Amino acid sequence: MNTMKGMEKNEKRLFTILVAALVIVAGASADTLHLRSSQTVAGTFLGATTSQIKFRGPDGQPKTYSLADVEGVSFEVRPAPPVAQAAPPKPTSVIVPAGTSLLVRMVDSLDTSKTQTGALFTATLETSLVANDVIVARKGTTVYGKVTKSSNAGRMAGKSELQLELSNIVINGAGVPISTSGFQQKGSSSGASTAKKTAGGAGLGAAIGAISGNAGRGAAIGATVGAGASAATKGQSIRVPSETLLEFTISVPTTLPVSN
Repeated sequence: MNTMKGMEKNEKRLFTILVAALVIVAGASADTLHLRSSQTVAGTFLGATTSQIKFRGPDGQPKTYSLADVEGVSFEVRPAPPVAQAAPPKPTSVIVPAGTSLLVRMVDSLDTSKTQTGALFTATLETSLVANDVIVARKGTTVYGKVTKSSNAGRMAGKSELQLELSNIVINGAGVPISTSGFQQKGSSSGASTAKKTAGGAGLGAAIGAISGNAGRGAAIGATVGAGASAATKGQSIRVPSETLLEFTISVPTTLPVSN
């Protein structure tokens, strides 16, 4: 009878110790074994049965203690590792502010002697479009534009004039409307001698400047024109060959989807 009561007492003591262990996070860094003799042992709790407790002491060696000699076990929890901050989700759309530059490379060629007002043209982004530190559209993205004015000098009077603007940018397979400031050039008056220059860089800019009557502005434009492109007046017409680089500017704040 006494043996049975002793076993029940040990089971209750073990149950109390194990319940305490269950509320502790696994992987505690320092446990303390409290003996009925008032002695304490620092180490790691390894397990228990109905009659004994297994505990690793400061010497690193596992040792077995009779449950009757144990007052209890306290556990010191190792601090949980900090939770890594998740990267903010990539925005699905961005407001591109007015004044944002779009440098494009022409795919189509335009010529005021052939191109009609209202004609559409295709170009590609020469540099990625970035707004608020987000890449909205990458280099090579297709853009579409419209010839808002194309007039060729008459035989006796007048000047050739070419005005362009971008109207759409293709992002994630869909065309999105945009509004840009117009690009325009004016040729020399009818009857003036025909000027023709083929060059790259500032040389081409000077040629465009000569057409527009503003050599300084033309040189600045030439800084964005690829090598080997050409601009010419042929019978006072204005030509924009394929591969020419032109710069447009977003005219109003525009919400654009972000390229995947």
